[in-house]
Amino acid sequence: MLTALGASDAEDQVYRYLASTVSVTDGEIREGTGLPLDRIREALEALEKRGLVASTSDEPPRYMAASPGAVEAMIANQLRELRDAQGTLDRLTTKYRAEHLARESATAFEIVRGQEALRQRSMHMLHSARSEVLNMIKPPIIAIQSQDRVVPSDVARGRVIFETSSLEQPDALDAVQAGLRRNDEVRVHTKLPAKMLITDRSLALVPLTQRDTTPIGVLIHESVVLDGLVALFDYVWAASARLHVDNVNSPPPEGDSPLSAEDRRLLSLLLSGLTDEAIAAHFQVSVRTVQRKVRGLMEAASVRTRMQLAWEASRHNWV
Repeated sequence: MLTALGASDAEDQVYRYLASTVSVTDGEIREGTGLPLDRIREALEALEKRGLVASTSDEPPRYMAASPGAVEAMIANQLRELRDAQGTLDRLTTKYRAEHLARESATAFEIVRGQEALRQRSMHMLHSARSEVLNMIKPPIIAIQSQDRVVPSDVARGRVIFETSSLEQPDALDAVQAGLRRNDEVRVHTKLPAKMLITDRSLALVPLTQRDTTPIGVLIHESVVLDGLVALFDYVWAASARLHVDNVNSPPPEGDSPLSAEDRRLLSLLLSGLTDEAIAAHFQVSVRTVQRKVRGLMEAASVRTRMQLAWEASRHNWV
């Protein structure tokens, strides 16, 4: 009991014995507890200092235990001190975590200001990539323009997701086609949640502002935040439509496709959500010509709607 308050085992035994008697001498305590006399006297002295034992002026002196209520008050006081200590510890823990997070964030995040700084950082990331490049592209394009022809090293696999609106410019698809490598794959999503560039799953560049006079981005090193961005990319990738563009580096289509390269490109643009007007601008033909070609694809697939055409193209791996 008293050991919980910092007392020794001898003090605890002596107090328990005294609490069961009226008054006793140290000799009687020895007989009742079996403790050596020197330990009993040390315990009695300590208990008197704690206010748990009182002695008489008799010779030899007799000892009496204080009421157990005194012990209860000591326990209550210690509980109060422990609660205060817990509150102090909680505040210290909160401060420590905040300081620790600040130290971690100082190494995990780096602000990049200005269009040229963003451009240089993006180019460096692409050139230094060794295994994989993940890229989400949506308007407005601030750093590297598609016509810049900046591509990763040959050893790095590329996965790029374009927002549909970023491909509506007439020369956009030509730029994508010119820069496509054999180990690249391109997909399209109608509405991307953010722009980002991630290399080797160890470094990400994410714009914070897009339309301000001074663009700002944040460079994110290996951290939980970076892991979350990679997971976001993989999630959006799975929900995106494959964009088929042919160039000298393109692998042959999977399956036995009856479509020509031009038909595959047209079908891929349809699946990507581009309007007939945007597709016509890419092919440099009239909208009516695009619609005629689409009807031809529907006849070849023996379907009556564009939705059915998309289903058949996906089912037969035509693109």
